[in-house]
Amino acid sequence: MQQDFLNELAELALGSRLKRMSERMLSSAAEIYQEFDMNINPKWFTLMALLDSKDRDKQILSIVEASSLLGLSQPALSQFCKELQNEELIKIVKDQSDSRRRILKLTTKGRNRVSEMKPIWEAVQRAAVDLCTEHKNDFYRSLLLLEKSFSKQSLLSRTRQYVKQNAMQTDIKIRAFDPALAHHFETINKEWIDDMFVLETIDQQVLEDPQSHIINNGGKIWFAEHPSLGIVGTCAFWNKGNQCFELTKMGVLKSARGLKVGEILLQHVLTEVQRLKIKTLFLLTNAKCEAAIHLYEKNGFVHDKTIMQQYGKNYARCNVAMRFVGLDKTV
Repeated sequence: MQQDFLNELAELALGSRLKRMSERMLSSAAEIYQEFDMNINPKWFTLMALLDSKDRDKQILSIVEASSLLGLSQPALSQFCKELQNEELIKIVKDQSDSRRRILKLTTKGRNRVSEMKPIWEAVQRAAVDLCTEHKNDFYRSLLLLEKSFSKQSLLSRTRQYVKQNAMQTDIKIRAFDPALAHHFETINKEWIDDMFVLETIDQQVLEDPQSHIINNGGKIWFAEHPSLGIVGTCAFWNKGNQCFELTKMGVLKSARGLKVGEILLQHVLTEVQRLKIKTLFLLTNAKCEAAIHLYEKNGFVHDKTIMQQYGKNYARCNVAMRFVGLDKTV
């Protein structure tokens, strides 16, 4: 069976996928109208339904208003109107109160055609609901949410944002520990700990003298450097003995949030882990750090009760312990 290449492209081909589905729906609608001897183009449906709704409410509808209500450009709507007018299904008249305004109305033939189609529309509605909900989802509601998100921020705007992010991330360099950089280790970590928790004695000891507590005991510290922002992130690899290390003191300055510095640091650490011969890598955190926990889970960390029992008591704020399972197959 031939594979669908759009599956490989996923959301990257969302526009093409929606266009393809739209074409399938319109083609299927044409088959339905043909099946039931309805001489109408499916693309006229929304305009005729709108005119019927306004007709029943005894309201008038201009071309501009119809364009806005249907989300169509005026040239596209004008083309539909011309086609429907040629079929004598609608008429276009001048507004008696404003001669510049063109009003759309169903003709008697148009009203009769709509009346004939309504039972079919009801059946199509039920069939469409089946399609949208068959796989325990609600595609139509999801589509509404997609449109809402699109209105909030366009694909172009979001793309610009990520292009900018990618450009900035590409320039981030990872630097190894240097005593001249030690003050960044303290500043960065104090910022996030003070923001969310209370600085504990163990924090103060490690942050004030990382050389003695981490580096001299066989651990490592890395810094993330941005070309214009300088040192913006840091993390440590604390040797706990018996080839066991703790990933700790990972922090990013507020000024660099959104650049995925934490993820870049974590990827570097995990690359180093694979290079070094260690048995266990774990981390301790708090459930409040939801974004960080999600990042850890995404990169191969799992929650571990044994780690919690063995090391969790080191911090009063610790209520989550995780272990990196990427080492399991090599131990």
